[in-house]
Amino acid sequence: MKKYILSALFLIALYACNNNNSPEIQPIAGNKDKTAFSTDSLQPSEMVKILGIGLTQEELIDDTVFFDGSKPTSWEVAGISDVKLFKLFLKQVQYLILNNDKVQLAKLISYPLGNSIKTENDFIQHYERIFSKAAKLSIARINFSQLFRNSKGVMTEEGRVWFSQLGNQFKIIAVNS
Repeated sequence: MKKYILSALFLIALYACNNNNSPEIQPIAGNKDKTAFSTDSLQPSEMVKILGIGLTQEELIDDTVFFDGSKPTSWEVAGISDVKLFKLFLKQVQYLILNNDKVQLAKLISYPLGNSIKTENDFIQHYERIFSKAAKLSIARINFSQLFRNSKGVMTEEGRVWFSQLGNQFKIIAVNS
C-alpha cells in the first residue's frame, strides 16, 4: 500500500513540478501493454522518442538569476556540452525513478557510487536504500530552468542527486539520501 501511495505522490509531484502536458506514453509497435518497453542501451534522445517525453519551452529556458538572487555557473563549467540533451536525460531519469526501473537506472550510474556500490548489481540490490523517498522527490521536483551547477556537475535540490557528463554520456555521480 505504501508503494502505491508513494508512486501516486511521485506522479503528482512530477506533474505539478513540470506541468509539461507530455503526450501519453506509447508502447513499442504492436505491443498492447504500455508498460512493456525495451529501453536497453538507449540514449536520452532515443528514450524520449519512444516514451513521448519532451521538454516544454519553460524547461528549455535557463534563468539568469536564481530565486535566491544568485547567478548560475555556466553549463561549460559544469562540464555539460549539450544542455537540451542533458535535460532530456533528466526527464529519462524522472521516468525511470517514477517506474522504479532500477535495472535501466543502474545503467545511468557512474561507478563506484559512494564507497559501497561498485557495480550495477550492487546498485539494483541496494536501490531502495540509495534512492530514498527524499532522493526520489528531489528528482520529481527538478526545476529545469534553475538547475544548480558548478565544477562538480549539476545537482537536484539540497544536493541530493548529482549528475555529470563523462565523455559523451550523462551519468548520476552521487546520491545523498
